Amino acid sequence: MLLDSEPVVRDVVSAILERAGHQVKATGDFEHALEMMKARTPDLVVTNVYLKGITGHDAMRRIKNEFPDLRILMVSGLPDDRTIRDWIGTDGFDTFPKPFTATALVEKVRQVLDGCAD
Repeated sequence: MLLDSEPVVRDVVSAILERAGHQVKATGDFEHALEMMKARTPDLVVTNVYLKGITGHDAMRRIKNEFPDLRILMVSGLPDDRTIRDWIGTDGFDTFPKPFTATALVEKVRQVLDGCAD
């Protein structure tokens, strides 16, 4: 599952992950993402920290409440921001910095899915 408010980002990230062999369901709307997850729980949610209508942190906490074992990867242009670091430490989310290369993204997704994220 890819959750990002920016259509161009959704298209590019979806294409990168699909070329790497992943099935990607993408949306920019958090409530729609929840509906999609309830219909079929994904292996991983890749989401931007900032979303329209809800903070990425609130979105991820809601996802974790409904799907406690679901892996979540936050993509952020500010991965070293103290607030984001606190979210990671408190809530156990993983993060990945923007900008990134396609190769780095695919490798990070592989690591998170394998349970060996750095």
